[in-house]
Amino acid sequence: MDAAFRTYLQSPDYAKLDGWCTSEKALKLVELIETHKLETCVELGVFAGKSLLPIAVAAGADATVIGVDAWSAPASLEGTNDKANDDWWAKIDYEHFYKYTRDLMDKHDRKNVQLWRDKSTSVFHNFKKGSIDLLHQDSNHSEEISCAEVALYWENLRPGGIWVFDDTNWPTTEKAQKLLVEKGYVELYDSGTWKVYQRSE
Repeated sequence: MDAAFRTYLQSPDYAKLDGWCTSEKALKLVELIETHKLETCVELGVFAGKSLLPIAVAAGADATVIGVDAWSAPASLEGTNDKANDDWWAKIDYEHFYKYTRDLMDKHDRKNVQLWRDKSTSVFHNFKKGSIDLLHQDSNHSEEISCAEVALYWENLRPGGIWVFDDTNWPTTEKAQKLLVEKGYVELYDSGTWKVYQRSE
């Protein structure tokens, strides 16, 4: 990845994009992709594309980058979440953020990105076992959905593949994290709010 984009990830322009991915996390995603040569990258939960963008740029033009998000209130409200969380997700303009994401990818000429507008639990069968190099889990954080995603996707990562788990400090994701470890994933890094796991070889 060129130095100019790395600088952009640390700039006010990147910080003001819609979404919650910090510069620290964006740069860590880049580092993981470059260090482990990750070419097939899947993000569950895209929202406005703020974390999908550094993934797509770091992976390169020949990589396969897939962002999965239903961009719908019913999908966001599945399972049991905090009431304030549900109230926020019930009211946002999903069409706006879907278009925002497409426009962001177009602005940065990310022709390697596919946006799948569907629920993560509905598309897992499109991935073969061992076919994913990087999975970024950042969709509905309810215990029900986060656990379902681990159960459905853990085998789809190749041995040595990287799983980035968002909001690991939320109580609702604790059970899913334990399940991931039970499936043979090893924790590599803990930021305090998100973690990096690797599937055992």
